[in-house]
Amino acid sequence: MTPRTRAFVRLAATLTAEPWALTRQAVEDISRQGLDAEQVETAIGVISMFNYFTRVADATGIEFDYLTPLPAFEPDLRQITALRPSRSVTSNRTVGRSRRQPRNRQLQSAWESWRAYVLEAEEPISRRERRLLASIAAEEATDWEGVETLNGLKFRTDGDDQLIGFARKLSRQPWKMDAGDLARLRAVGYSDTALLHVISVIAHQNADSRLAVGLSAADGT
Repeated sequence: MTPRTRAFVRLAATLTAEPWALTRQAVEDISRQGLDAEQVETAIGVISMFNYFTRVADATGIEFDYLTPLPAFEPDLRQITALRPSRSVTSNRTVGRSRRQPRNRQLQSAWESWRAYVLEAEEPISRRERRLLASIAAEEATDWEGVETLNGLKFRTDGDDQLIGFARKLSRQPWKMDAGDLARLRAVGYSDTALLHVISVIAHQNADSRLAVGLSAADGT
């Protein structure tokens, strides 16, 4: 790989698999390849967005339906998920600080509109359930500021175990999702339309947490 490609790959791999390990140096590596601040922010936004797309595909079982010269992707089902650091190790850097927003107006506007749609609707799943799912996804990304803002765990009820388990698996091990995961939620009363909203909330929060982490690293905070 060229130095430019290698820098992008390192950024994408770290922000996707270990967002808590992302440093300003990793972001500066792509800046040294000739990217300005807006281009760096765009790169972080694209990486974050694909943490949404891939989780939606994995959870719903979407397969390629178009011709591509690329070889079929086969995830390593034996891969070991990176261990999450404890909250005491990572929380001091995030909790209590205002959440960094994209400086690109178009990206910020689109993201805020998307987030409002995903989190604020009351149907076909409640706003309480949306915040619970999002808080689990933020926790899995060690986005403690996001967890505090969502405050979803505060309103957890005894019937939430299936939702929480689904959110943890889709956030931490999306490549292991299968039809049984959806069947268990159907069994406790979730319709297919509701399942699409469940998946979208979790996938969106995985993207949002990574966007926040990436932008903070770009600022060196």
